[in-house]
Amino acid sequence: MLTTSRLALFAGLINRASKSIQRLKAAKMKRYDLSAAHTACLCRLAEAGEAGLTQSELAGLEGMDRAQVCRVLGELQSRNYALPAAQDGRYKKRYCLTSAGRKAAGEIDGLILSINRFVSGCIPEEDIEVFYRTLTRIAENLERAEAEFL
Repeated sequence: MLTTSRLALFAGLINRASKSIQRLKAAKMKRYDLSAAHTACLCRLAEAGEAGLTQSELAGLEGMDRAQVCRVLGELQSRNYALPAAQDGRYKKRYCLTSAGRKAAGEIDGLILSINRFVSGCIPEEDIEVFYRTLTRIAENLERAEAEFL
């Protein structure tokens, strides 16, 4: 039976997890002088490889507004972690990592994997797959609820 307390429990658990993730990111990224937003963009650019990503693509992938992505990319450029690949206009420019950016992204990816192993190490893989499938469905349903109730 679905109750309002279940939704409140869900929201509370998600908030607790999110705060723990933010604290872990902040502590681990201090070494690189990067914020969580820098780290997210750096990792997304690493995933994109030589194709790079535009500001709009990064904003969509990370759920950030384009102004924040613009600031983050400017800071990544000033630290020699990222560079624009072409001059196709402000939001159409594709950004790629420099060799220093790829090195930092690789080290950060290793840190993320070690935290991930620690957090999910005692949970069977099948349970993790069900969890993410279920969480994805809940997120989709909440977005549909916004359209229905707002």
